[in-house]
Amino acid sequence: MDFPVAFISDWNGLAGREIAHALAGCEFQLIINGPEDEIFELQSHDYPGKILAFPFDYSSEEAVEMTLSATLDIFGHVDVLVNNIHHWSDAKFLELTDKEFKEAYDHNVLGSFHVCRASARLMDALGYGKIINVTSTSAFTGAHTPLAASCAALHSMTVSMANELAPHVRCNTIACGLLEEDWVVEAGEELKNSLVAGIPLKRLCQPADVAELVALLATGADFMTGQMLVLDGGESIKY
Repeated sequence: MDFPVAFISDWNGLAGREIAHALAGCEFQLIINGPEDEIFELQSHDYPGKILAFPFDYSSEEAVEMTLSATLDIFGHVDVLVNNIHHWSDAKFLELTDKEFKEAYDHNVLGSFHVCRASARLMDALGYGKIINVTSTSAFTGAHTPLAASCAALHSMTVSMANELAPHVRCNTIACGLLEEDWVVEAGEELKNSLVAGIPLKRLCQPADVAELVALLATGADFMTGQMLVLDGGESIKY
């Protein structure tokens, strides 16, 4: 059986592990940018498709293209790119250094550009594909300047891609609210309660929420492109 193939750009990016499990459960074969020893747990599950770790530096265009070339050699096609590269900085605007801003840009925008362009070229040649950029609601809330600027740029790039790559390749963005990650849990209930106070659904975004929406876009939603899907429990209703 020829299973669909998904390429995940960062095992340690936004909800990387959960996204991989969700797509493997939807019978995708996976190429994951991450170390073999960390991905072994995923491989140990009884998923029907092949799951491979291909660590590469997404800041290197050559490394990205070599990985996709190897993917094509192994599977013959790539159906879905899940680009979840995420570099976060909370530096205040007046104290923000060129180095801090450039780091966020190089990871979130330039790294994403390399992964998206290489994948789009392959998908366009094959006549089908989906690109899902997983990013943050900072793109429109403005929270955390380096993150906000890079996420807004990534969504604008997604819209441009959707226009240029239609009708064969669909490109969408998932904008996540604050995820309930280890640092939130370790900080205690007081901080967590303050963070959820302004969220109508009264909880933080879970990695499983992100994975569920990625799986939805990967397996369906074929008439959707160029859109930002907001996953924040209703927090952005006020914007």
